[in-house]
Amino acid sequence: DDLCAHWFAGRNSDQYGEQLMMLSILWAVELAKKLFSVAIENLLKQHPKESVDEDGEPFWTGTRRQPKVAFYCSKVEEDNLFQQAVNEQIVNFVQSAARLRMETYIPQKLSACHETKPTKTAVLEALEQFESASSTEDIDVTDSNTMSQIMTSLEGTVFDIETMLNPVEFEKDDESNGHVSFITAASNLRALSYGINPVDEMETRRIAGRIVPAMITTTALVSALSSLELLKLVQSAPLRTHRNAFINLALPFFALTSPLPAEEIVGVNGKTHTIWDKILVKEKKKAANMGGITVKQLLRKVEKSSGAPVSSLSYGPYLLYANFLHEDDDELMGKPVAALVLEACLSGDEMCGSESEELYKQDQEELVEDLEKKMFLDFMAVAEDEESGEELELPPIRLIKYARKNGQSLSSGKGLEAA
Repeated sequence: DDLCAHWFAGRNSDQYGEQLMMLSILWAVELAKKLFSVAIENLLKQHPKESVDEDGEPFWTGTRRQPKVAFYCSKVEEDNLFQQAVNEQIVNFVQSAARLRMETYIPQKLSACHETKPTKTAVLEALEQFESASSTEDIDVTDSNTMSQIMTSLEGTVFDIETMLNPVEFEKDDESNGHVSFITAASNLRALSYGINPVDEMETRRIAGRIVPAMITTTALVSALSSLELLKLVQSAPLRTHRNAFINLALPFFALTSPLPAEEIVGVNGKTHTIWDKILVKEKKKAANMGGITVKQLLRKVEKSSGAPVSSLSYGPYLLYANFLHEDDDELMGKPVAALVLEACLSGDEMCGSESEELYKQDQEELVEDLEKKMFLDFMAVAEDEESGEELELPPIRLIKYARKNGQSLSSGKGLEAA
């Protein structure tokens, strides 16, 4: 409690380094308890030894190994090799974790005169005290007396730039920094819990040395292949020059295949389109100056491009227009599309599902601002086939707003542009 009460006080005092060391050890002990004891105990409570899965089969079978709790115990029998190995790894874990914590929090001007690695004796004393306290009573981190002492010590405390933490970057090849020691202890404790043989620091360093360059190499290769395909796309290269890549660097395995054309979707009047097609409608300056392109103007351009009358027009979950409802509604047909979209979003109409409920909960001012910032609006439309009378979905409609300032009109992808 006294350490907690003086945690932020006297940061530059001589006692600060000693207090930080003791607190770092206690933190590391609690971390080990949480990761290798409490977490496993909770898992075993959820799935006891005799539990079964959804199919009625034993849960702990096959690839599922039942873990063991791995935490420090001072009283160990000579033939209990498992607990002896756990004790050794717990001490290593607390030592290395406390050191990393110490190096993160200690001020730079104090780091030169204070040892950051705790001694084995100090770690053992902390573990035995924690073991004794845990066996007699539960530890309540929200104890009112402790919290009041901490709050009292914080009153009037002035924080300056020196309170910033020190970043610690992982370096596997430096044997003196303790980074590999921490990883080795943590992975060995997890391995012991599941009946896997622990390894030494050399093996940990070897595995880490293989993983890091493998990740970098894979990322570089995927980025390079994607960039090559992007260059082909920018140059409008034919589909036969593009390639799908299937790569496994561990085998190694490399396979390049030609992509298939996008599936053709049958639309109205026998016309076809793909999922990449859009009907592009560009808002003219004259329409923009008059408040924006109207619903009637948008429908006319879409009908001219698709060759079929539009039956319905939707924006997200909102139904904006239906011919059996609004065909003779002059007020709606003359309303700017952007204004109709805003009105529909603010109304929270639930005609098309629960997504509108989430939109309705948003702050109205933010919603208006977001819609105004959009350079384009995407709509979905259904048209009636003149030959069969069947209603078919048109390609997505993208209304590109007129750029009033220095912005440029945005258009992308293969489009069926409406003049």
